[in-house]
Amino acid sequence: MSTRVLEDQEAGTTPPTVRPYLLGGLASLSVGAAAIHFAVVFEHFSEYALYGAFFLVISWAQLIWPVVLLWRPSRLWLWLGIAGNAVIIAVYAASRTVGLPFGPDLHSPESVGALDVMSCVLEFGLIVGCAALLWRPSLADRPVARGGAVARAAALVAVPVAVIAATTAVMTPGWAGPEGPAGMASGTAMSSQAAASSLTSGMGDMGTTDGQADMQMYGSTAPPTAAQVVAAAQLIKATDTSLKRYANVQAAFAAGYTYVLKTNGEEHLLYDGDNPAYQGLNPQDPSSLVYAINVPNHAPILLGAMYIMAGQQNGPQIGGGLTRWHSHLVVCLNGRKTIAGFGVQLRDSCNSATWQDTYTAQMLHVWVVPYPGGVFSDDLSAAATSAAVRAVLAGH
Repeated sequence: MSTRVLEDQEAGTTPPTVRPYLLGGLASLSVGAAAIHFAVVFEHFSEYALYGAFFLVISWAQLIWPVVLLWRPSRLWLWLGIAGNAVIIAVYAASRTVGLPFGPDLHSPESVGALDVMSCVLEFGLIVGCAALLWRPSLADRPVARGGAVARAAALVAVPVAVIAATTAVMTPGWAGPEGPAGMASGTAMSSQAAASSLTSGMGDMGTTDGQADMQMYGSTAPPTAAQVVAAAQLIKATDTSLKRYANVQAAFAAGYTYVLKTNGEEHLLYDGDNPAYQGLNPQDPSSLVYAINVPNHAPILLGAMYIMAGQQNGPQIGGGLTRWHSHLVVCLNGRKTIAGFGVQLRDSCNSATWQDTYTAQMLHVWVVPYPGGVFSDDLSAAATSAAVRAVLAGH
């Protein structure tokens, strides 16, 4: 079998062939995939360090491979191109079908996006091209008609231009949206009016019991700074990523969220173990998960997380006025500790003759679905739950 496709030839001794066009096309496919992966490296590092490291490695590999291919091509290098890109596609397929066996998205399939589909198309094209050259190296020896310098240049850049155009067409809308630089800038520069609106949303004054407020709010009400907005956004993203594994309520029960409190169509599943990691603001191990229940013909719908501080500690207000914490008044009713304003009975008993009303530990909700009042709303009313459910079902 001829292997001339992998050998240098003296200029002028043979007629021009398609060799430089084929190798240049394969190189362009690899560079296009590398550009897409480089664009999302930091996003994946913020989600999970191992994800980021994987994307960094494959990005550089896809950038170095075409350089070596054009400098000194070989059958081994073509095989490495096939194997490497096949592994990338296999990992992608697993992440979108059964979920990866590690990381925050453990066994939870991710959604398909335009960028990842585009990179797979480029990688699949590269695999096909490499396989064709390995199967029939003589393909690269086919002569091409001698043309002018302009024609040769146009032919050489045809594939790179097509790859750049297609990749840009897919990447530009994503980077122009809320996850791109423009969206981040607009989010960072959110107006004081919008911030003030989000601060005043929620249940606010629920009323009083025994002369005390049913709900207490903590922290500053000042509009958040740009850094605090970014910190709040990172908390939202980390919470959303972590909660994907609990979309099925059975997964929550299996993980130890077995202390169940129900109110207004919502079911709070509190972690009921001894691991202190579930206390405080820890997106990897939220203190409580909130599901919408009693949804006709539908399993419980995961709405968000609730973080609970330990003891009487103050919750970290990382998002400034966006992330105000709250607590609920606990009274003694019919011998059971009860959340005032909701009538939710806790499992602990009490003696009404000696009981003194107290407040729960400070809490912070982070909703991962469209929720009335915003992502950090403290509104637990039946109307808010119903609106969130309608938004989720409409999205489906």
